[in-house]
Amino acid sequence: MKNKLRNRFIRVLPHFPFLRKVLLKVFPSSCILNRQVLRENYLGDYIQSHYDKESLIRKRFYNIGAGSQRSRFPIWSYIDLKESLYDKQGIDIFYDLESGKPLPLEDNKAEVIFSSFVIEHISVSATKNLCREAFRSLKPGGVFHSKVHSYEYGFKLWKKGLIAPKIPFECRESSDMVDGFIKKHKGKIRAFFDPSKGYVLQSIKQPADEISFSPDDMFLLHNATTAWQRLHVQGSDSKAVLAGIGGNSMKDFFQTLQQQYVNQQTRQPHQHNADFLSQNDLLDYINGIGFSEVYLTQPYQSVAPVLWEDILNPIHQGFVFAIEAIK
Repeated sequence: MKNKLRNRFIRVLPHFPFLRKVLLKVFPSSCILNRQVLRENYLGDYIQSHYDKESLIRKRFYNIGAGSQRSRFPIWSYIDLKESLYDKQGIDIFYDLESGKPLPLEDNKAEVIFSSFVIEHISVSATKNLCREAFRSLKPGGVFHSKVHSYEYGFKLWKKGLIAPKIPFECRESSDMVDGFIKKHKGKIRAFFDPSKGYVLQSIKQPADEISFSPDDMFLLHNATTAWQRLHVQGSDSKAVLAGIGGNSMKDFFQTLQQQYVNQQTRQPHQHNADFLSQNDLLDYINGIGFSEVYLTQPYQSVAPVLWEDILNPIHQGFVFAIEAIK
């Protein structure tokens, strides 16, 4: 139990710099805390020595669709939609990915173009434009890196009738419902798995009051939130609707889902309602633009040292892959 708590503390520590500072004053000889500080100092020096000084000064490191994500290194330029629900403070460039217009960046100057969970929220045409613009803007040897929601993995889980272990309890799309239920019953609830319902949260004092999350509900919540909302307003059964969509391929399935059950007027940021683009199609498209190397990777696995920072690799629950390309 002690080791589990220690390991959890170590995993969370990188994401709370203020907490580290406070704890270091209380425990100045802590190996865990000092190791983290030393690693961060090393990374800062490494970044300064690795990149061109003019690029560092002119902030030629671009976080597109940045939202509230901010690096602790003052070398990044942040780009986002003006109508975004995120806090606008700190956004350097307002840009609408769906406009199809060129990124307001110079040719062949950018060191890194980075996006974190952006592509799954935009159309295929907007995604392709982003990839082309990244190639145009990057200097030779520059890096395009994108973390992406994986429709394929969610689809496979649903087809097998499975729910990922930490979903729905830590899934962004269902967290409000879970938190609301916990508050309603002042924490006096229990959670269990029912083969006919999926994950169930039940009031201890009022057993009749419960909420459940089936594989079908979680698939819709995580892949087409407005479709799930629409079905529940209509009183439709998620399982029956999904089973009836059919389709000869995953692409056909998603296109039918979008056309029939996702209300175009209610698409909002934070929801997985974009057009379907497979991992292989994305890889093939980026390969065809002219990048010298294109490959799949994971957090902290990048040839760009600026992407080794913890804040750019927060702990995410869900279905993820990352793609990286070198010009």
